[in-house]
Amino acid sequence: MKLWDFEMMRDGKIPIGEKIADALGILDDSEVFTTMFKYEGEGRTSYEVVVSPFGPENYRELCYVTFQVSDQPGSLAQCARFLKGRNIDILNSESIAFMPSILMKWIMLVDLSFYGDRKNLEREFKEMKEARDSSLSFVDSMRTEPSNLAERYTKGSAPSNPRVATRALRKMEKKAGLLRGGMLELPDAYLSFLGRKDSPVMLIGDTASWVLSISFLDESTKLWRMKFNIPDKPGSVYEISNAMANEGVNILAGYTLVLVYYQKMLFEIVADVSKGKHGTGDFRKHLAEKTAALGKDYSVVAAEEVAFR
Repeated sequence: MKLWDFEMMRDGKIPIGEKIADALGILDDSEVFTTMFKYEGEGRTSYEVVVSPFGPENYRELCYVTFQVSDQPGSLAQCARFLKGRNIDILNSESIAFMPSILMKWIMLVDLSFYGDRKNLEREFKEMKEARDSSLSFVDSMRTEPSNLAERYTKGSAPSNPRVATRALRKMEKKAGLLRGGMLELPDAYLSFLGRKDSPVMLIGDTASWVLSISFLDESTKLWRMKFNIPDKPGSVYEISNAMANEGVNILAGYTLVLVYYQKMLFEIVADVSKGKHGTGDFRKHLAEKTAALGKDYSVVAAEEVAFR
């Protein structure tokens, strides 16, 4: 799923686009908690702010629960009643009838703070199903998984990479901030670590963990969004990526999509062209020429500079 965007932080305020906000439940007037990391590797430094609608106390007892139920009236109510009877709070969730009139799936993040261990929950469910309890007659199965969300707040985004030194600059802000007007305002302490209030940023949404990652780009960054038609065969993504590398263009985000199986794909990238060999003046023309040189199956669909709000 493509859930990333690029924006400009101005005076410490970062716009959160509607697509990311809706997917992660980070909406206007909702409270969000944040923490900040500093990464160092090979003489370079990068900063990241992690944002979530869930606070530091919650993460200890959160887990994922997935129900499969019959697609008929009352199915979701049976699931909700099962959890209600055990004082389990349903947080963010999504249900969909992927086999209409036959089967539905309900995936949710739940808070077990007032219940206990998820394994006990699985055991209770299994015992009730084996006893053919009528209160779960429409529910086929239930699966739980640990969320491990707290690790994202304590270990950063690359905890096992020996090349990257991770430092938590500030523990999670226990006092939630409010999102207003689609803007996230960073705490003054974060801006002090950054040393600036204005900066291009990259936003990456993780729908599995309901976490938004915000990375801060160099002030000299010049971003272009490019879309290519490429053949659906091994090596075609390499050809475009290698062409970018040879030109000194750094790809920050990429997305591939099959259009015609074994024939054509779409390859979309956002890249920093500030250190490119040919500058940005005739970049579009030069890009078309370099792409055409790869063969008749390669073409530029669109190429434009990313304009910040």
